[in-house]
Amino acid sequence: MALGEKIKKCRKDKRYSLRVLASKVNLSASFLSQIEQGKASPSIENLKKIANELDVRVSSLIEEDDGKKDTDVVRKNERNKVESIGSKTMISLLTTSDIEKHMEPILYEIEPGGESGRDYYTHNGEEFIFVLEGQIEVQIESKSYILDEGDSLYFKSTQKHKFRNPGDKLVRAIWVVTPPTF
Repeated sequence: MALGEKIKKCRKDKRYSLRVLASKVNLSASFLSQIEQGKASPSIENLKKIANELDVRVSSLIEEDDGKKDTDVVRKNERNKVESIGSKTMISLLTTSDIEKHMEPILYEIEPGGESGRDYYTHNGEEFIFVLEGQIEVQIESKSYILDEGDSLYFKSTQKHKFRNPGDKLVRAIWVVTPPTF
């Protein structure tokens, strides 16, 4: 089942109309409808807002949940991915939702000019970023951090935050979020 179809199913399971969910996540009903039909892709910020409002993890919208395990191997060519075309960002899950976990490791690939979204967002938990290549700007509250290859950043997710790729090269970064929001 595609991302948009899963969003629609979760929305209907919660008995939300398009308009109700759209108003709760501050999107237009027509844009949400386009996402559900696979005609548009949400920004990372909006995908998280939708998942939070539907009380699901982003990973449950990206992949099938076949039951929990204690260990998990994800091969490079088998990663579940979601691309946010408007955000110029590809997210690859480094684990599956099949495993019971307290953290979510994610590979972010952010094209030049890519960003999490226009607005800051917050959620419960903590985040750790390790930059594999490129340069990323992470804004937390009113402070901006420029991270280069090999740099890392740890912060509380309850602080307003967003990111962008200010450079002209692809950014690849490992992002670990706890508790899992994806």
